[in-house]
Amino acid sequence: MIAEFSIENFFSIKSAQKISFEPSSDTFMSDEYSYEVKEGVRLLKIGIIYGANASGKTNILNAFNFFRMLVLRMPKDRNETTQVVPFMLDDSSRNEKTRMSMVFYINKTKYILSFELDAKYIHSETLIVYDSIRPTKLYSRTYDASTDSSVIEFGTNLKMAKKSQGIISGNTINNCSVLAAFGKSNVERTRLNEVYDYFAKQVKDVLAPGMLLSGYIKSQLDKDENGDLKNFILNFLKASDFNIEDVALNEEEELITPELEQLIQNAPIGDEAKADMLRKGKITNTELTFKHKVGDRLYELSEEYESNGTMRFMGLAVILNFLLKTNRFVPIDEVETSIHYELLAYFLKVFLANSDGTSQMLLTTHDINLLNEDFIRRDIIWFTDKDELGETRIVRLSNLGLHKNLSPYNAYKQGKLVKLPFLGSQYLTLNNQ
Repeated sequence: MIAEFSIENFFSIKSAQKISFEPSSDTFMSDEYSYEVKEGVRLLKIGIIYGANASGKTNILNAFNFFRMLVLRMPKDRNETTQVVPFMLDDSSRNEKTRMSMVFYINKTKYILSFELDAKYIHSETLIVYDSIRPTKLYSRTYDASTDSSVIEFGTNLKMAKKSQGIISGNTINNCSVLAAFGKSNVERTRLNEVYDYFAKQVKDVLAPGMLLSGYIKSQLDKDENGDLKNFILNFLKASDFNIEDVALNEEEELITPELEQLIQNAPIGDEAKADMLRKGKITNTELTFKHKVGDRLYELSEEYESNGTMRFMGLAVILNFLLKTNRFVPIDEVETSIHYELLAYFLKVFLANSDGTSQMLLTTHDINLLNEDFIRRDIIWFTDKDELGETRIVRLSNLGLHKNLSPYNAYKQGKLVKLPFLGSQYLTLNNQ
């Protein structure tokens, strides 16, 4: 589980900002909201970020994505950029380094992974483990400008053969993380496997607002051999007052015409996949069909007749199923997209009531109705705000000193928590007269 994530000099974030999943002293619904990762250490399962448009909410989620990419991505060569974008609204920050650090737990063990980089180089990278109350270095890496190369020091606790250390060092070019180089190296299993696998398998990409998840739903239902996922989805939709009685995945083969071949050749897919399609001479189209119950009758509709909200909520049901059955960290941008507020609240309640593992969600939303709910803890709410210099700052609701008897919803509406967007006159001058 992620305990803490720090960001400095990344997109709209200039000074160091931090998102924490460490709970406050509040004991309200502690078992539902938190999980004990080791004796005496509990972490929150959910975080929700509010803020005006362009205040930096999405940039926080993108920072998580970027951090994951740093761990996993192996550049093609040393001339490729790291793809980092610093704060660009002053003359100094754009030439300074970006810093990111994450504290996380794997199998009751605490790790801290830190990076310092610019567009050309990863200047430093450190992985620390806490097997006791004292930290132990698994490795540290620095950039040596005199030799234009990375210098890596491996800790004795890593228990990695010198030959393997040399292989990883040789693969760690200046724009590549040690962990990414490890992922491409043929070396023995060490604790690096646990860390690499955590980011590869458990930390997921950001779910963007425009993703209706139709393709994701189909791919998961296609793997659902015993029907457990389908039953979960149907039960979730029925409990949410949808009149959907059944959903089916239908496949239909289509011969590849010269026109379709041209589309395949120009499609943004791998060459091997293209060659496989063309060799078969046909492609398989999949379509979801829904059975709606109206009175005593059932009516079958294809997915094209379903609303965006139905498809989005169904996709969230698939994500929820995996959050409850496996251990994942899932960031979702504008989680309320195409979804009624009551459905959003139900989605969160089901997750909190049924999650008994290390799964976590970090959400952004504009739906302030959640601030008026009595099941919401104040330490899961964060606000983004921009100052007059365009810099994003992050503040936690539980740190704002709002009296427990005062409504966060009313305080937010009155601009007492963060600045609300300044709206000018609704009357516009449409010409020069």
